[in-house]
Amino acid sequence: MYWLSEVRTLAGVPTQLSRRFVRAYKAQRGLWGGADQRVGRYYYATFLDLMELRIVNAFHISGVSWHRICKTAEYACQRFETDFPFSHRRFQTDGREIFDQTSYQIEQVSGSGQLAFAQIIGPSLFEPIDYEDDAPVRWYPAEEWGLTTVGRGVIVDPLHSFGSPVVSERFIPTDTLHLNFEAEGRDASLVARSYEISEATVWSAVYFEQELARRAAIVDK
Repeated sequence: MYWLSEVRTLAGVPTQLSRRFVRAYKAQRGLWGGADQRVGRYYYATFLDLMELRIVNAFHISGVSWHRICKTAEYACQRFETDFPFSHRRFQTDGREIFDQTSYQIEQVSGSGQLAFAQIIGPSLFEPIDYEDDAPVRWYPAEEWGLTTVGRGVIVDPLHSFGSPVVSERFIPTDTLHLNFEAEGRDASLVARSYEISEATVWSAVYFEQELARRAAIVDK
């Protein structure tokens, strides 16, 4: 379960867009699974929502209308027999054909002409993901961000720590390692010995949390 503020920081999806996705197109219209995902008055996203929203956001940024996004999603749900078609592994290869059948073309908002599908949905959105049976099961956000100092050293996996970012070595939450790093006078070696992990793993957690804080500060402005 991810609060929409976490979706914004982790995946770079505006809160307004993720709220519309969860509230209108899941709960009200039944697309993308159909569920009322609230705790009190606060909406949340699932791991699969998070994966799907990355693609929806890419279309949104490129100027594809909600009408076309939803029409395409509805068709792709039937074709792939899934509630989360855009994050399905086959979508990266079949998506262009699907859009051609449902939307005829992908256009920029300015109307300046057709925008190539590959320009919107590039390899960077699919390569940082591990799949099982064509469904996403694990995400490497630092790799997607281009944070080479971390790479695949940090994963987001719903089977570990309720989907919070964890280091690949022993699946310890990155925020736990970062807090201990600061508490121990920024001594990565001491933290590594305490958790019986490598220093490189500690630094991966530190760099990841620093980047997460930077991203949060940017979107909060």
